[in-house]
Amino acid sequence: MWPERNSSLWADSANRAKYGALAENLELDVAIIGGGFSGLWSAFHLITNNPTLKIAIFEARHIGFGASGRNGGWVSADYPVSRSTLTKRIGKNATDAIFSALKVAITEIGEFAKEFAPGANFVNGGSIIVARNLAQATRLKNAEDMDHRWLNKSELDEKILIADAIGGVHTQSSAVVNPMELLTALAKRLAGLGVAIYENSPAAIAELGKLLVVSNLVTADRIINATEAFRAAPREQIPLYSLMVATEPLPQQFWRDVGNIERATFAEGSHLINYAQRTSDDRLALGGRGARYPFMSKRSSLIENSAKTHKALQQMIKRWFPQLNEVRFTHAWGGAIAITRDWEPYVRWDNEHGYGELGGYAGDGMTLTYLAGKAMAAEVLDISSDIRNLRFVNRSSRNWEFEPIRYLAINALIKLTDLSDFEERVTKKPSRINRIIEPLTLR
Repeated sequence: MWPERNSSLWADSANRAKYGALAENLELDVAIIGGGFSGLWSAFHLITNNPTLKIAIFEARHIGFGASGRNGGWVSADYPVSRSTLTKRIGKNATDAIFSALKVAITEIGEFAKEFAPGANFVNGGSIIVARNLAQATRLKNAEDMDHRWLNKSELDEKILIADAIGGVHTQSSAVVNPMELLTALAKRLAGLGVAIYENSPAAIAELGKLLVVSNLVTADRIINATEAFRAAPREQIPLYSLMVATEPLPQQFWRDVGNIERATFAEGSHLINYAQRTSDDRLALGGRGARYPFMSKRSSLIENSAKTHKALQQMIKRWFPQLNEVRFTHAWGGAIAITRDWEPYVRWDNEHGYGELGGYAGDGMTLTYLAGKAMAAEVLDISSDIRNLRFVNRSSRNWEFEPIRYLAINALIKLTDLSDFEERVTKKPSRINRIIEPLTLR
């Protein structure tokens, strides 16, 4: 069961337009199912390359209902798989091509935001991963490369003051944004370019080239499934839940003390994923993993509203910033992201059948959706482009294990990841537990 609305901070703060439901039969060049970033960026790149296309986007609820309107607002050059793992899989040159394309995508998203989405408050302030114990510092130092520079404690303190921090890694290849404001502006831009957008219009594929949308028949030469975590494919991808909390707007004295004038995104270098930003109205918004995986990949609003996980996130903020012990939290929300077995995204296009699908961003979708949408458009329109040669385009991934093995193993790994962080806090050394589980995650 799913809630009727997206209750994130971003959804509450965005000035969203409303689009009507489909009320007639349609004939289209391209039909896109899903009103998140995957669908909208695909439409953007399609219509930019061919303004004569007749395109419509069908969203079952409202634009940004899913992960696109619930995420942490990091527009980063991160890829779900580590650079070292990816290099082992495909070699240095192919790996470098992906990360170069991600950096270009950040720049292009920023250019779009500057012109069409000033209210999204896109700021390229970089990103900082903080070490709060020696084990984290060891791992972060080992990950230092040409894009990630180690900061000692005094250098880190000049950027942001976090309790017990002993250093961190900084990269300039990251920006921060209000994701719902960006998505809302993107939808408005598409509507202005002639792309039809329909909300409250769930679409089902009836047969090749045909959709049923609110009892109306839609025929299209090409169909793109951009529903990502909502696409029912439990062995191709699973839903994992990221949850978030946000504080009330914090006083300027707090920010004068803490810093982060550049609004860099930041996180603790723990094994359990977390991510934070200083919002444009001076709140702290923090997200993280840790919620359980649902049996048979059944999506659930109960998990995305886990009080236990939300409380853990609130406690994390108070550990980072003890002066916020009495802070009021105004928002708590969550949502599912799609994870493939090898943790890599996918863009698949079958030209013979006129059907494509994209997703599997594993939490790095703010930049990857732009890049994936660009690749999808190049595939659909058969445009000569290096982007079509990137690893995630028209690739296959191994399937997830059958249930109940999948349920037991994934939830065990989530618990062991949390235990790895506890081990490091106690021993001050890189976790032995993590050495065992890391090969199993394929990251």
